[in-house]
Amino acid sequence: MARPLSDRTPAPLLLGGQAGVPPGGGALLGLRSLLQGTSKPKEPASWLTSRDTPSPVDPDTVEVLMTFEPDPADLALSSIPGHETFDPRRHRFSEEELKPQPIMKKARKIQVPEEQKDEKYWSRRYKNNEAAKRSRDARRLKENQISVRAAFLEKENALLRQEVVSVRQELSHYRAVLSRYQAQHGAL
Repeated sequence: MARPLSDRTPAPLLLGGQAGVPPGGGALLGLRSLLQGTSKPKEPASWLTSRDTPSPVDPDTVEVLMTFEPDPADLALSSIPGHETFDPRRHRFSEEELKPQPIMKKARKIQVPEEQKDEKYWSRRYKNNEAAKRSRDARRLKENQISVRAAFLEKENALLRQEVVSVRQELSHYRAVLSRYQAQHGAL
């Protein structure tokens, strides 16, 4: 025995519909009419006020199901020692972090004569060398994080492109079904 229409899952919304056609598509209205034995919907105003369409989805909350196992060495190189391991699935870079950096010309080196290399000079050299090392390490860490995140996004993008192809094939199938219905029963 068939279940009543109200117990079934909501019908898919056909895109490219006409104004004045109820949500869910006119074909579904025609099918419901045939099944219920009526030629018109029972309450014509009900489909104007309620919709079978889902609520909008925040793109940041959508999880794409995929297997992405980055090389542990890459994760180690893109994580700060003593901190949480870098997760390319969750980390978001700001626009400022992803902007290309200008190439700076180095200043000409000025040779300091040996007689002027006192304790103050060596202290400043040591501090400068440490700061340069920290800067290079921070730049390398950021570049490693960006490359791991880019690898993740490329894999996710390929998966989503496959899904788009699948959904487009399904859409063309449903359009063909609708056109066969319209050819048999007339325009909606």
